[in-house]
Amino acid sequence: MSLLALLSRAYLPPRPLSIPTRAAAPRLCTDGGDVKGEEDWRDVRARLVAMEQLEQADPDAPPGLSSPVVSGAPVYETPLIERGSVILGGTQQEFGFALRQQYFHKSVMLLLQHDDAFTRGIILNRPSAMELDGWRVWFGGDVAEGGLFHGNGRAGGTREIVCLHSLTSDAATRLSMPVIRGVQYTTLEGAQALVASGEAERSSFWLFVGYAGWAPKQLQGE
Repeated sequence: MSLLALLSRAYLPPRPLSIPTRAAAPRLCTDGGDVKGEEDWRDVRARLVAMEQLEQADPDAPPGLSSPVVSGAPVYETPLIERGSVILGGTQQEFGFALRQQYFHKSVMLLLQHDDAFTRGIILNRPSAMELDGWRVWFGGDVAEGGLFHGNGRAGGTREIVCLHSLTSDAATRLSMPVIRGVQYTTLEGAQALVASGEAERSSFWLFVGYAGWAPKQLQGE
């Protein structure tokens, strides 16, 4: 199953604004208790949404009727913003903004962090022909891209690399931060260490340079 198939979807049309705020670096994940509780709630919510959709589609269906849609924790639209949500960028943008940041047009963004301090996401559908140390990288956003995409080939500023993966080994979990169940991310150094130890292959990772960021409550206000 691909990483995209594992991601939950939240349709949010607001325009993303990148700000030069540095997010916390990935840290060792040693206790999955809180994450498990969060995922349990995601499952419950997804099933409630699926049941409501089933009832709307067939009002005469018996309550609690089992279906592949309900049991499969479906993808659904919601105004809720949380880590693991997927935001779909709109097609209507202000003229100046569209010229400066065309990459947000019809973008698909995955939120890696959403809390009272900061919201951080990466753009999933902006591939590139760039490579770093032999690793093909995608454009994740215009914050912390280190001049790779906007520096005319000259290195400059902070560069943050996110390596998405769906590995389940203990070694991968220790070096990663969870996004949603089945999807985690690590640093380039973490990915290189897992490949060197035989725990993974290069093809196990999806690399993004840079990210999109929002100040506290900015995304909710848009």
